[in-house]
Amino acid sequence: MKKILTIIIIPIALTAQTDVVKTLNAPYDLIKNNKITTIATDSLGLNWIGTLDGLVCYNGDRWHKITTENSTIPSNKILAIAINNNTKYIGTTEGLLVIENNKWCVFNTKNSLLPSNRIRKIKTQKDTIWIATSRGLVKYKDVFEVVLSGEKNGIIDDDFISMNIDKEGFVWLGTNNGLYRFKKNIWRIFTTKNSQIPNNHIWSIVIDIENNKWIGTANGVVVLKQEEWAIYNKKNTPIKSNIIKSITYDDYDRVWLSTEESVVFYDGRKWKKHKLNKEKKIITSVLIDGYDNKWLCTSKSLTIYNNEGIEFQKNNHTDSNVLVFK
Repeated sequence: MKKILTIIIIPIALTAQTDVVKTLNAPYDLIKNNKITTIATDSLGLNWIGTLDGLVCYNGDRWHKITTENSTIPSNKILAIAINNNTKYIGTTEGLLVIENNKWCVFNTKNSLLPSNRIRKIKTQKDTIWIATSRGLVKYKDVFEVVLSGEKNGIIDDDFISMNIDKEGFVWLGTNNGLYRFKKNIWRIFTTKNSQIPNNHIWSIVIDIENNKWIGTANGVVVLKQEEWAIYNKKNTPIKSNIIKSITYDDYDRVWLSTEESVVFYDGRKWKKHKLNKEKKIITSVLIDGYDNKWLCTSKSLTIYNNEGIEFQKNNHTDSNVLVFK
């Protein structure tokens, strides 16, 4: 018998600690000790938060956790979320969940042409859904089609761990053996041997407003501006380590980088360091939701902040610019 999920949102009270900090104790229990992997915001203002122990929905006031115990989601390990025309695409380690008009459908290697059940990244391009799996790149538009893989194209590594799409329609894919560029069945690989990439471990890819490619590696960041490469590391930026944990991009055209010990951003002119409290903790990632709120995830806490005012529901700013989940 298929499970039918009804999302019941539970209200949680906010308790003010200081004039600029608010703590939400109960909601953090939903994601405590579970790394947040991805965030996407739908047209109703609901944040869909992927963790390694389930999917969490949050509208700025109420929360609900979705797991294999109360829904048809194929795995509690959520690796990717994308929303297109309010259809949700949830990538897990055991297949792809598609939620459309309250209908939940799970696709995997047994009932579709997906080459792998491990869905690492999902990106939308108009009506086309691009899916990076551990065994190749898939194009989804009514049907699944593997367009780039070792079996189909003979590439050396099709275990894609990062992905983005630039303004010219090129799909950029990161592996532990180099960076791939793909469009219309033509692909090219960039490595330390044929480019200025500082390391072949490509963990994150961001495209900025000028179509520059920001590539996070295990040895610093490299930016591809048209045909020129620029390298950023702890020698010429405020970051404390060259091992880049995450890269993201906000509504004010700022690129955010995080390492285990530091968070910095680039405003187009100079680098600035984000001040962290004195408590020692390992930074796992920085994510940005649909309202430009920054989610700073660490080994001990989750902090949400926005210099322009934290916003979750439409036209509803809080009286704080920092929220802390302990």
